[in-house]
Amino acid sequence: MDIIDEANELASLFTANAIKAATQMPLPGSPLYIDGVRCCLDCEDPIPLRRLDTLPYAVRCVECQEREEMERLWTG
Repeated sequence: MDIIDEANELASLFTANAIKAATQMPLPGSPLYIDGVRCCLDCEDPIPLRRLDTLPYAVRCVECQEREEMERLWTG
């Protein structure tokens, strides 16, 4: 095996690892599940069922959502 073959093999390995990492990473804003329980993206605590009943698409608990909204207001 020459140096070109070794470089191609390494490139293939890096590509495969990058694809694996990207497909296992949740999309921004998608729900986080830990042991099958819907959890907050920020603090990773379970999102209360009452909140999910009211806002089924919620991805943060009330406290973290309020903090996120305040940060958005301050940073523009």
